[in-house]
Order: sequence, then structure tokens, then C-alpha cells
Amino acid sequence: MSYIQISKQNLIHNISLISRRCGLDKFAAVLKDNAYGHGLIECAQICAEVGVKYAIVRDADAADRIAHLFTFVLTLSDISIPKSDNVHITINSISDIDRLQEETNIHLKIDSGMHRNGIDMDELDIALEKIHSKGLYLKGVLSHLRSADELSSETFWQEKNFLNTKTKILEFCRRHSLEKPIFHLHNSAGVFRKNSFEDFDMVRVGIAMYGYMELPSSFPKHELRPVMSLFANKISSRKLKTTQKVGYGGVGKIDFDKTVSVYDLGYSDGFFRLNEHKQYSLPSGSKIIGRVSMDNMIIDSDDESICIFDDARTLAKLNDTIIYDVLVKLSPKIRRIVL
Repeated sequence: MSYIQISKQNLIHNISLISRRCGLDKFAAVLKDNAYGHGLIECAQICAEVGVKYAIVRDADAADRIAHLFTFVLTLSDISIPKSDNVHITINSISDIDRLQEETNIHLKIDSGMHRNGIDMDELDIALEKIHSKGLYLKGVLSHLRSADELSSETFWQEKNFLNTKTKILEFCRRHSLEKPIFHLHNSAGVFRKNSFEDFDMVRVGIAMYGYMELPSSFPKHELRPVMSLFANKISSRKLKTTQKVGYGGVGKIDFDKTVSVYDLGYSDGFFRLNEHKQYSLPSGSKIIGRVSMDNMIIDSDDESICIFDDARTLAKLNDTIIYDVLVKLSPKIRRIVL
């Protein structure tokens, strides 16, 4: 069956490269959505092995599977979790506070300008009083940058908003003799926009850890390496003559006598159906012929196993989408192999 190859060497390289900017002690690995399609358990184990202490996931199920590997795991959008010593819950709205058990470990999300999740900054006093009276443990405060990967000043505006909020929260904690929470704002792009993170306690690293970070040319250059390679295995082969057509609709045309093979990867596996009018070339130079089917595709190759991609940027560009879209859609049923 088709499989995904995870380069342990490249993942460790990326963690090391990013840690030199923010410090390994502040590095939080974003492992949501099956580690951006790379494999939750596989990537979590490598992160823990090299000393990453914090992880970010989407929900309780993912948190439970990896909590034993980290100091804490933060869930971004699931408040159904029973209170836990090392699974922390993100508060995305005032109403979330009333739905949690006493002594639950929480991170309060602030809307510093993205206007997606988080409490409004003018709701801060109300939120802090409710958290305190409910007996919740405020372990962290976070926000999210909306345009850190663009050449604009909005990142600095959001950072200023967040730091103003930090000052107010620290004063509240001082008045009530509460433990100081950790503060985190920056994502992958944010890591490459700053040289110092002394005002922050944690950095949430997602796409950059997996080897991608597309930034304006004026930003610092990086040497990130893609971690994932996708492979398919041959089901059958046949020799076709010029003018013969293959696949649904007969849109796959043979331009000269050649051997083609059917491989065990299709759109049911999360791969793109592809536009047959935009031909995709594999790293080997072979081409996908015609339409991608539900469970297979036809390639002008006779190899027993073939690499479909080892860099998601080409597929993203071909399909007018983003790298994330290529990676996260790959089915969890595809076997992940760490090399």
C-alpha cells in the first residue's frame, strides 16, 4: 500500500534551526490535525526525544495520545476534557469559562486583532474575575498573529496589543497572589520576524517544523527541509501504443509507445484529483496520466514504488492552494514510516 516517509533527520534539523532563534525551552510543537498530516505519534516521539517540552493539538483525543511525552499539551478548541495535570485547555470565549470544572488548567486566548477566536481586550477584566471566582488555574495567555508572513506592520500592532494585555494580567495576578502564567503569541512566521523573545515564554511552531515557510524576500532566509515524502506502490503495468487513451473519460493520451503502471494512491487517500489539463511531474520526472481515480492513479513508470512528492510546494502551486492543504488532507490510514 501507499506510504508516507518521515525524515527524522530533517525534522530534527528544523527543530534545531528554529530553536536557535527562540530557544528550545520556549519551543512548542504544533501537532494538530495529525501533525499537519505527518503522523501525530511519530512526530511527537521525535520532538520529545530532542527535548521539546510542550505540544499543541486540536482536541482531547490527540492530547490523550501524547500527553505522557510532554510537560503539557495544549488543546486549541476542545473544552470537553476532564481536568488534567498536563492537558491544558484554551478558553476561546467568555462562555467557555462557565463550562469548565474547578481547578482546570487553562490558557486564555486574547483577540489582539485577528478577530477569529479569543476574548475581546475590553472583556479582559470580566474574564479574569470569572476565572478567579470559578477556581480555574490560569496557566497561560495566548493570541494569534494574522499576517506575520506578510510584509506589513500589523504584527507589531498585534504584539503591542498583546503586551499591553500582559501587563494588566500580571497586575491582576500580583493583586491576587496568583502564579504568573506563560505568554505566547508567535507562530512559525513570527519566529522569523523577531530576534528576541524575552517578553514571551513560549513560541508555537507549526508549518516551519515540517520544513516550509514562505516569506517575502526581505525576511531572513532559512534552510528548512521538508520532512514528508509520499510514495505509491505499483498494482499493475501494461504496454500502450501511441494514440491509446487511459483512465476515466479517456483524457489520458499516450504520445508514444510506452509502459504505464497503476499505483495504489487516489483521492480517497486525500491526494488531489488534479486537473488533467495541468500535468504534474513527479520528482523522478515521470508524469501522472489522465485523471486520478478514487483509489489509484496511472503513471508513465514501471517502478515498483514511486515518490509522488517530496516537496509540497509544487503540488500547492499546481492546484492554486497552500502547502497546508496538500499535507493535512492525506489520510491517517496511509502508513507513516520514520527513517
